[in-house]
Amino acid sequence: MTLNDRHIKNTSFTPSPAQTALKKAAKVAGIVVMAIVGVILWAIFKPIFRGVGWLISILTAVGIIYWILTL
Repeated sequence: MTLNDRHIKNTSFTPSPAQTALKKAAKVAGIVVMAIVGVILWAIFKPIFRGVGWLISILTAVGIIYWILTL
């Protein structure tokens, strides 16, 4: 007997509507939670990275001034 698509795919198993709805609800809840976490992390880390950028700029300026003065 040769295998065809019906034998290869397990068509006897179909998820129940409740399982499908639960899966969809869990996916939506996961997306919402991750979006909230992303916004919170963005609100916390954005000022920190902005401050680090200013610090790097100031240190670079001081280094350039020192380099020019020691020529």
